[in-house]
Amino acid sequence: MKKLINDPARVVAESLTGVARATEGAALVDGHQVLVRTARDEGRVAVLSGGGSGHEPAFSGYLGPGHLDGAVCGEVFASPGVDAVLAGIRAVDAPTLLVVMNYTGDRLNFGLAAQLARAEGRECAMVTVADDVALDADDHVTAGRRGLVGTVLVTKVAGAAAAAGWSLDKVTVAAEDAARAVGTMGLALSPATVPGGEAGFSLGEQEIEIGLGIHGEPGVRRESLRPADELVDELVETVCADRGIGDGDRVVVLVNGTGATPPMELSIVLRRVVENLGGRGVRVERCWSGTFLSSIDMAGVSVALLPVDDERLELIDAPARSAGWPSGSGRLSGPASEPVPTIAVAEDSQVRSGDGTGRLRAAVEAVCRAVQDAEEHLTELDAATGDGDLGTSLTRGATGVLEDLDTTDLDDPVATLRAVAASVRRAIGGTSGPLLATALLHAAEHLDAAGSSDETLRAAADGIADLGGARRGDRTLLDALYPAADELASSGSMSSAASAAADGAEATASMTARRGRSSYLGERAHGHPDAGAEAVAVVLRALAGA
Repeated sequence: MKKLINDPARVVAESLTGVARATEGAALVDGHQVLVRTARDEGRVAVLSGGGSGHEPAFSGYLGPGHLDGAVCGEVFASPGVDAVLAGIRAVDAPTLLVVMNYTGDRLNFGLAAQLARAEGRECAMVTVADDVALDADDHVTAGRRGLVGTVLVTKVAGAAAAAGWSLDKVTVAAEDAARAVGTMGLALSPATVPGGEAGFSLGEQEIEIGLGIHGEPGVRRESLRPADELVDELVETVCADRGIGDGDRVVVLVNGTGATPPMELSIVLRRVVENLGGRGVRVERCWSGTFLSSIDMAGVSVALLPVDDERLELIDAPARSAGWPSGSGRLSGPASEPVPTIAVAEDSQVRSGDGTGRLRAAVEAVCRAVQDAEEHLTELDAATGDGDLGTSLTRGATGVLEDLDTTDLDDPVATLRAVAASVRRAIGGTSGPLLATALLHAAEHLDAAGSSDETLRAAADGIADLGGARRGDRTLLDALYPAADELASSGSMSSAASAAADGAEATASMTARRGRSSYLGERAHGHPDAGAEAVAVVLRALAGA
């Protein structure tokens, strides 16, 4: 596993130094892996949290006004020692609340530090968060329910209460109540790898772990990967059942990535969480997705639900200037039980045909089916020299064309080309969509003006060249399309044009690309035909056989 580190033994110290550099008003406590705020209101309650490192941005990323006053960081996945916690308490030098996740090492070290601080005459209290609903609350065999990302919501509540000037007793009660209310459950798609070490566990290619802890501790079971909505429904159902969340309740939602989960996937999860809760009659007051408490580089997600009333929601909404806390309001665009608002815009007008059963329909259908059948082949070619999405994109376009056929004037070749161009443009994004739509529109314009189809392929190729800037020999689809255009113009045979396109596509395997993503590979692209050129050959073979 490749990682951007220097020495595994220095990972935490160097990481904390980087956080300190980027956090206004922060300082490291000499001799300890502890970060504290230096500018604080005298006499105000201080909120400290921490635990093992590897969960960034927790907890050093939440240092700032309205959130944490100190973060005590152990080695990766290991609790900090008593002396480090005590050093943090002494550094803030104020009545202190410690917010700790329910792991044995954290409870022991933070708990003993609190005792020693009180023995020095300092006011110090501790709240333990055990929000993992995957485990039985009455299980006396394990160490009990673990602390998960719900801890971040608890520290936000505590930090806001402290910033409002509440007493230590009142801040502690607010944190305790939030800790009892919040529920979290997660799943993993891949393990975490400790710097300098190996993956904490292994999963099969289609295997996931349900209900695991933040250090990779086993979950409640392993199973096969299912669609995201099914998995999210299970997480939400389990949390709601355990926390007694139902019709009429109000909640705050955190959808948390465990380190290697893309924002796109987290947004898919958030979407379903909101839909599920709306269907239960639960009012989502605030919701966020992001990485709030990670497990180094684990791929996975956890969902935290915190029931709120007006007072707790006010604490969640209170300003907090920390790097890890989201800057957005978290407010929904509308009620969770209703669809996301949409705005209708005018679309291209298409003329409905009579029976739609002529040769044009057969030709269009043949091309679309051929493209769909070639998806895997085109994807493999594109993956070798590009980003691997061409097969999927063209199949999406073919599907869109087929869906629009019943509203296309299939008695008129020019109208058909223009309608297919509109379907392709809507269905395919990126580079392929506009280039293919341009090719079809130029072919339609030529056919409309000349009335002859012999030069339509050349018109299509010229349209692509004008818009995209590519030329023959640049290792693009033009290296198949122009030879086909030459052959069609001279022989009038689509079968011969398809053969010329196939030869042109094969010739691209020895070309050095000067356009597109494969141009970054230089000679490394040699030996692989261009996927776009091969797609041209697929289309023309289908036309020839239609």
